Amino acid sequence: MKRILFLCTGNSARSQLAEALMRHMCRDSAVTIGQFEIMSAGMAPESVDPRVYEVLNYHNINADNLTSTLASSLQDQHFDVVITLCDKANKECALFPDSDALIHWDFKDPKPLSDSQGFYDVFDGLKAKIALFLMLHGDNQSDTIGAVELFKIMSDPLRLRILMLIHDERALSVGDLTKALQASQPKVSRHLALLRDSGVLHDQREGVCIFYHFPADLPQWIQHTLDTVRNGQPALINQEKIRLSAIKNRKKPQSIN
Repeated sequence: MKRILFLCTGNSARSQLAEALMRHMCRDSAVTIGQFEIMSAGMAPESVDPRVYEVLNYHNINADNLTSTLASSLQDQHFDVVITLCDKANKECALFPDSDALIHWDFKDPKPLSDSQGFYDVFDGLKAKIALFLMLHGDNQSDTIGAVELFKIMSDPLRLRILMLIHDERALSVGDLTKALQASQPKVSRHLALLRDSGVLHDQREGVCIFYHFPADLPQWIQHTLDTVRNGQPALINQEKIRLSAIKNRKKPQSIN
């Protein structure tokens, strides 16, 4: 089980919303249920702002047992992830030097505002951040490669286009990739071998053809990165897709979904 700590200055608004919301979202997800222990704390704790309860009650989220906790009282405990929610707390994250990850989500303090709208806005922003966090960290996925290695792989234009083509087609043979990319077979094969050895692609033989595809347990953060590139740069492989569609009697794998 991973231990998550939301850290803020007063532990009276943003971090309380984050703690209650993430617990609620974890309970609602079959993927993340039981995988996280979630807490919050503050550098100078204050009482929980009544508008926190208003927002949580509006969204039917359990607001029981919310209490302000002094961050220094937790510094001897290990947290897998510490998420700071204001700039001041971000400067104090050295309290938890053994944490596996320190993340900063900067949200404007809603307490100085006279009404509750700022609290609703913080809630909506936190919901989007937490949903992405849980999507990327919620399930037990294989350790393929790290971010540095992935971006090195994607920095090569030919490898990037290979990944984008397989993203669209689900699986492609060496021959089809060679025709679509207008590159030599040895060159394409070298890049495919690198992608396979890194764990980003798997290969599978069917008859005389070898097809390359993404593994079923590809980590969500890698899948999300590929999805973002494909949708953010939709014209990247236009010509390659046109050439691919022009291949007559193109063989497709039977056992790769």
